Amino acid sequence: MIEFKRLAPLSIVGSAAAELHRDWIIARERKLARGSHAHVCSFCWGMEALQGIPGFEFLPGRPEVDSFQQANRWWLRNLSDFFAYQTPRDFTLSGSHLQFSSAVRSSYEENDTVHAEYFHSNRSSGCAVLVLPHWNAAPSSYTNFCRLLNFHRFSALLVTLPYHGNRKPRECAGAEYAVSPNIGRTIASARQGIIDTLCCVDWLAEKGYNEFAIVGTSLGFGHAFVASALDERLKVNVFNHCCSTVSDAVWAGMPSLRAALESHISQQQLRECWRVINPITYFDRFARLAKKSLIIRGRYDTVFAPDYVAEAIQPFRSMGLDHRIVELACGHRTIGDLPFALLSAGHVCAFLTKHLRPR
Repeated sequence: MIEFKRLAPLSIVGSAAAELHRDWIIARERKLARGSHAHVCSFCWGMEALQGIPGFEFLPGRPEVDSFQQANRWWLRNLSDFFAYQTPRDFTLSGSHLQFSSAVRSSYEENDTVHAEYFHSNRSSGCAVLVLPHWNAAPSSYTNFCRLLNFHRFSALLVTLPYHGNRKPRECAGAEYAVSPNIGRTIASARQGIIDTLCCVDWLAEKGYNEFAIVGTSLGFGHAFVASALDERLKVNVFNHCCSTVSDAVWAGMPSLRAALESHISQQQLRECWRVINPITYFDRFARLAKKSLIIRGRYDTVFAPDYVAEAIQPFRSMGLDHRIVELACGHRTIGDLPFALLSAGHVCAFLTKHLRPR
């Protein structure tokens, strides 16, 4: 007992240091959030964005939410139709820049050309990594990470998500059309991003790669998880900041978007409307395929609420999926700060080196 009493002051110091670190991280997260200046669109059901997608039908004389709920039931029974696509034939590689016509048409011409940066490694031995960035990521945000992948003998393809970078319509301040209070357009954007990702795997396969990994961060996680659930070729997965649903991430962690939504739709209704793009929907399908997954989370994440992060992680455990969880003492945005960016990249490269191997 005496020994424990002697150690108590050290425990108090450690606890105080942990609290100071937590408070610093949260303050830094708030500062970064204020600096993002994300534009928020007005609420809109956005049914026009779903025209031409099999299974969507407007139900006259009934609340709009009924049309989305009915469509989701059909889509989830017919995923092969919802995600059907023809691999583009106009892939063009100019230097390191790849572009091609999206297999999905939107209402914006700029958005319908897919852009990606190809980081080729002569030492990759047929192994390639797709990198899907976070929401509102600058085009160059993951360049150094892709070069690090090259150093570890992997080729990498950095994919520009819908409504980001060169795909941003002229009227947009940022990537606000990718996830917004426009219900239909958010569904269409996620569907397009997932299909674009699958087309990128097709291109890499045409280039001779035969072992694939995918690294998705935040919004990129959602696209990466669903793409992996649909495609058995994506055997090695890194999920950087995960959340069970797009809808609850918005509702619990993005106050400005929630403010635009909540006078028109409830949290549960939003979850049902976006069910087809919510990662939690795809765990049964994901579990049927042989996958290895690394999950990286921030202990002080103020965007992806802890309950919904736990909801995303729990099926990996309950279903006995091959996975590893790493928790860093950072938040959602501060994972891009030092030293957390290096720690995260180190865990990713070690995981890929262990599991992504040539046949």
